[in-house]
Amino acid sequence: MSQILIISDTHFLREHDLEEFFNTVKGYDAIIHCGDIFLGFDPKTFHAPKPLYICRGNNDFANLEQTLQFEIDGTLFYITHGHINHLSYEPLEFLNLRKDYPANVFCFGHTHIPYFNEVDDVTLINPGSLALPRNYPRHRTYAIYDTVTRQTHFYDYPTLEEIIVPQPTKGKK
Repeated sequence: MSQILIISDTHFLREHDLEEFFNTVKGYDAIIHCGDIFLGFDPKTFHAPKPLYICRGNNDFANLEQTLQFEIDGTLFYITHGHINHLSYEPLEFLNLRKDYPANVFCFGHTHIPYFNEVDDVTLINPGSLALPRNYPRHRTYAIYDTVTRQTHFYDYPTLEEIIVPQPTKGKK
């Protein structure tokens, strides 16, 4: 069973702040970061406490891939920051990528607003931002995805309290 910690848009948080966050949150088995990590991030020297899957955001300068596709516990993930082709503003467009990039879960960032939707057999997750929230009320947010139950929960940081992210009306694209 895997609990996946999903974060994005940590921007100006210092490396120490991010490490403190990783130590504060408990019970996760891997980390997905959807880009815009922090200025000066170097994947060769940064040591995450769990396996880290990270893609490049529009404010990242490290040598990172724009997109990643990988599997954890039989769940196929596709991650991107979402700024290219404005995917983060039209999340259902991710469904058009399924033919070339099959995935059970699409994770993205860029908007700094948490988003969750399930369409057909696909889960769309934007964890929001740990540093610069744009949601109302303002919550610095992250998500936990469970690969067994396929449930997603969103949390406020630093309180670690679960928050409700409204899900758009379900439907087929």
